[in-house]
Formats: sequence, structure tokens, C-alpha cells
Amino acid sequence: MRRTAFIILGATAAVVALLLVGAAIAIKTLDPNRFVAPLAARVKAATGRELSVHGPIEYKLSLTPKVVLPDVAFENAPWSKTRQMLTAKRVEAQVALLPLLSGRFDVIEFILVEPVITLETDASGRGNWEFGPPATNTGASSSTASTSANPTAFGIGNFEIRQGTLTYRDGGSGKLTSASIERMSMRARDMSAPIAVDFRGTIDDVPVAVAGDLGPPSQWLAQQWPYSLALKGQVNGNDAKLSTKLAKAGATTTLDDVDIRYGKIAATGRIRSTTEAGKTRYAIELNVPSLALADIPQPPQRATNSAAPAATPAPPPAKQWVIADTPLPLGALGAIQGEGTLSIGELTLRSGQVLSHVTMQFGSRDALVDAKFAAESILGGSLRGEAQIDGRHGAAPAIRVQANAQGLDLPKLAAAAGITREIRGGKVRANIDISGHGITPHRVASTMSGTIVIVSGPATLGRATTQGESAVSQVAGALDPFRSVDAATELHCAVFRLPLNNGVAQIDRSIAIETGKIDGSASGTVDFRDETLDLSVQPQVRAGVKFDVSQLAGLVRIRGRFDKPVVAIDAAQSAQLIAKLGVLGAKGGGLAELGRALVTPQGDSTASPCAIAERGSASRANAPATTAQPRSTDNQVQRALPKELPKDIGNALGKLLGR
Repeated sequence: MRRTAFIILGATAAVVALLLVGAAIAIKTLDPNRFVAPLAARVKAATGRELSVHGPIEYKLSLTPKVVLPDVAFENAPWSKTRQMLTAKRVEAQVALLPLLSGRFDVIEFILVEPVITLETDASGRGNWEFGPPATNTGASSSTASTSANPTAFGIGNFEIRQGTLTYRDGGSGKLTSASIERMSMRARDMSAPIAVDFRGTIDDVPVAVAGDLGPPSQWLAQQWPYSLALKGQVNGNDAKLSTKLAKAGATTTLDDVDIRYGKIAATGRIRSTTEAGKTRYAIELNVPSLALADIPQPPQRATNSAAPAATPAPPPAKQWVIADTPLPLGALGAIQGEGTLSIGELTLRSGQVLSHVTMQFGSRDALVDAKFAAESILGGSLRGEAQIDGRHGAAPAIRVQANAQGLDLPKLAAAAGITREIRGGKVRANIDISGHGITPHRVASTMSGTIVIVSGPATLGRATTQGESAVSQVAGALDPFRSVDAATELHCAVFRLPLNNGVAQIDRSIAIETGKIDGSASGTVDFRDETLDLSVQPQVRAGVKFDVSQLAGLVRIRGRFDKPVVAIDAAQSAQLIAKLGVLGAKGGGLAELGRALVTPQGDSTASPCAIAERGSASRANAPATTAQPRSTDNQVQRALPKELPKDIGNALGKLLGR
């Protein structure tokens, strides 16, 4: 029995040896270059394009024969402006010998060395990778189609690209994407085993290094859905991960169970794309548990030609501006054709404020985007709004934003605005309707027109100083001359109404405050183009309130940058008032007349400052002096002082003028 087994094994080994020797002799006696013409003809019949090999073919005999094709070129689609779809310095193919006996062509390893690959679509969306035989079908083409229909007749175990480049041009938009491939490989143990993938290179100058697993080749060739993908690695220096299940049905491709992670950002959801009439539309549903805007990586800046002259001066550094000059992803949003929803459980702004249950719905077509957004919890209140983006303007997309906020907590809003004083109570509502253009918040603010209205209800304001605080705090303090006297100020209302025109707000008593002791308003300009302001502030003490004139810090002008405003005496208003006081003093009115001159409202005394500010109906004829008036110097003010005033009035004005 044992002897019989040895005889069978020996005979089998002998037969295999004879087959191998015979195959080796047959292959050795053939000139592989004789097969170039038939190979090119077969490719031409199957694709309608030319395949050329410019060089002698090398052949290495073994159990896995290796064929090397030097200087290979494959013709592009007839409509392309680029002649070749693919060129390669060398193509290496290692083939399994024994499967050939059963009519199966298994490529153990297929390598492209230094290829240049051009992928593109035409205006109708047809890709240059979509092959079709010539109009007149030949027997060869029919045979090819028959062979291609049988996925088991052909298989590639390992595929690799070394030192290659790839470009993709969208024929509809003209957008060009470039990739530099250091190394790319796809390896599978067999046709039914998962494919291990590995990529090292750059995509649009972004470094990418990812690896992972795809489904088996046989599953892809048989179009058995869903097809699994799982990749992880680094993109632009940030950890990245993607897993999903791909399915195709006609012109629709769906990615289900999407799990994306990039840096500190994670999202799950579903993405569907449908191609019709050469255009692809997307339906996107994404859920992000938490997102901090500060964690969003910025895209790298592409290198520019240093020899080229600069068309316009470079904008100031982003850190110079209070309103961020960081690009928003408007281009990416406008480039998407379709619709989608985005839900964020917790959104942290760059200021540190946290928004909860944020949702956005958007629709985009031909670079026109309509979006609706909402936040169930923001600064203690809620927010609803809409935005329209017209991306057809390239580097300066047109943007309109309409938003309504209700029930915001005044202490939280004040902290976000840089006001550090203690505040108890107070609810705020805001209405925004503005239009502008630009790719950053600062550039949009620099061009915006429309109206911003913020109204606060009753609150208690603790004692504070305005020195070194924000512009909003400076204005609020200037309107409160008792801030350093009383332990707290009872706020009745506050209104900030900004009527904007091309980035500039002309304020005509549209900033106002009312407290238990004073009312007040401000006029002037707020310029978002260079983030500066120039406001004249006039307080009005309520009738019946006793006060020392020296406490009054009114008649001030607030000037400077948003982040570094300066409070100073408004010399023009002071000169006019002092001249008026001189007349009153000559008439013997004394302190009572001085008080009336400082605090009695001018014009419509029946309308409160908050009501005037909110409805924006102040009359310029009755408004206090604005920045357009001549500016007097301290010397002019001193010369305008009456020679003889009551001592307490002189001391008060001396304090007012800082003497």
C-alpha cells in the first residue's frame, strides 16, 4: 500500500515536471516581442484606443513568469485635449503559470513604474475611463466582451504604483485635482480574500498616508453589494479614519454606515450620489456629536510663483482683527450639487461659547446655496435663521444672513462681548438681516449692509470700570455716570441698533440705555472695514434724581479700534455746553440752570432713548453732536469758559475736562 502511494506520488511529480519543462521550452523558444501587435490589436478591439510599447519586451521564465513592458502609452478618449490617458516608464506583470492550463489568467503582481495618469470627464460627465469598442464590432471584440463578462477568467492579486502622478479634471466645473503617488498598493491573497490597500503621497499638496482593507475582488467584479471599505492613517498630519459600506444601483451610489474621523472631529451618517445627464447630485446626512471650530484644520496654502507680481497688497494678518479673518468652507459647500442635513450635538465657537443641538439644512445647485440653521441652546436662549450664498462670484461669494435670537442671557452675552462687570438677570433678543460678500467673517463684515438690532430687558449691573475693557463695555460705562458711585445700577433697557451700509454704521441715537437714574444715547460711526469706532455719548439724568455735577462723566467721545477703544472728552460738545453755561451764568441761573442744561432732553422729550433707538427714527436736527462737527481743542474749551462761575461748577468742569 505504501509502495503504491509512493509510485502515484512519483508519477504525479514526474508529470508535473514534464509539463513545466515543456512549458519552459515552448516559452523559451518564442520571441515575446512577436505578441506586441496581437496584444495591441486586442486592446484596440476592446476599448477603441491604441496601446503602444516603445521598447524590447523582457521575459523571465519561472513558475511565475514575469513580463516587463518598457515605455508604455495608452491613448486617451477622442474628446480629450490630452493625447495619452496613461504613460509609464515600465509595466511589470508576473503571471501564474499553472492556471493558464485551465483557461484562467491570474496576474500575481502588476506594477506601474513612474506612470502619468490622466483622468477626466467631458461636459456631459462621461469619463475617459469609460471604454467602448469601435462602431463596427469584430469577432475579436465579441470575444473580448465574452471574456470580460466572466470575472473568474481574469484576476489580479497584487497591484502597485511606484512614483507616479495622477490628475483628475471635472469637465463641468473645470476643477483640477492633482495627486503625487509615492507608493500605492492593493494586495489580496486570492480573489475571495479582502484587499489590503496602502497609499503614500499627496493630494492637492496635502500629505496623505492611509492603509486599510477593502472587500474581496470577486465581490466587486460580481457587483455583490454592499461592499465594505475601512481605511485609516494620516491626512495633512491629522489622524484620519473612514469606514463605510458601498452599494450601487443604476446611476446611484450609496455609502451607508459612514464613520469618519479627522483629527478631533468625528461624524456618522449616510451619503448618496446620483449621476444624471452628466451631473452628480448628493444627498448627505451627517451627525457630529461635538465640534470645536478651533479644531478644524486649515487647508495648506499652495505655493505661488514668487516672480509673479502681486495684483493687490496682502491683507493684514488674521490676528489683527477682532472679527475672524479665517476662510469659511463656502467654496466646498457651493461646489456640492444636492441637499443635506447636518446635526451637531455640541458646537464650541472660537470664543469658547458653547451651542447645543445645532442643526442645518442646505440645498445647493450651480453654486447657489440656501441654508436654514437653528440652535436650541445658545447663550441661554435659542437661535433660528437662514443664509443664502451665491458662489458664482468666485473669491468673493455674496452672502445674506437673516437670524432671530430670543431669550439670551445678558451675563453670558456680556462676557462674550468682553464686559467683565457682574450682571444679574437680563434677557436679550436680537434680529439680524445683513448682506455682504467675502470668504471670511471679517471680509463679509467689511462689506455688509442691512440692520443689526440687539435689545436687552431689565437687569442689575454691578460696579465696574471701563478702563481696558471692550468697546461695548466702554459705551455702556460712558452711558452710566453713576457706575463708580452706586454699588449697582438697575438697568431698565439697552438697545444697540446698527444701520449698516457697505460695512459702516451711521449711529444717530440708535445706541441707548435707560437705568433707574439716567437715560442716555450715543451717535457717531462704527466702521467694520478697519474695525474702528467714533461715538459721542450724551447722558440724561432722570428728573428728581439728586447728583453732584462732578460725578457726570458724560459728554465723552469713544474712539479707536474695537479691541482698544479710548474714552476722552468730546471737546466740540464741551465747548458748546460751556459757552451755553456762560450765558446761563450771566443770567444768574446758577447750579439749577446748569443741571437743566446737562440733563434736560432735547427735542421730543416724550420718547424714551430706547424707543428711539429701537425704531431708528431719531431726527438728526435734534441729535447731539456727531463726528462730522468741528473738533475743538482743550485750549478752545478753556477760552470758552466764563471768567466767573460758581466754585462748585468750576470744580465739576475741571474734573470733567481732566484738569
